[in-house]
Amino acid sequence: MACILIADDDPVVRELALELLHSSDHAVVGAENGLEALRLIAAVPVDVLVIDMLMPVMDGVETILMVRHRHPQVKIIAISSGGSIGARPLLGMARSLGAHVTLEKPLRSATLMAAIDGLVDAPESGR
Repeated sequence: MACILIADDDPVVRELALELLHSSDHAVVGAENGLEALRLIAAVPVDVLVIDMLMPVMDGVETILMVRHRHPQVKIIAISSGGSIGARPLLGMARSLGAHVTLEKPLRSATLMAAIDGLVDAPESGR
């Protein structure tokens, strides 16, 4: 069983992802921004962070940089609809900063679960 942290400022997306993961064998926690996510990662042994790229307080870019520096063992899935910029540039940036997987919103539950299970089951990559 892994601990999955869902960080998304959209309460609908966050709650749907949390509900999906509650039905799995994983422990799940939610955060509404990157700063809250960092506080949780410092307090709880998180295995996978699912992070939205566009959030107030602390966005996905800042959060990924901090997680890679402070908690390099945490695997990251970056998600985004891209807003007016579009998802591809943001998700490309997330990948270059250390995200292991990138997914465009709207998320499909099977795709999210497959990404999480793939990271949880993957051997440490030293990334």
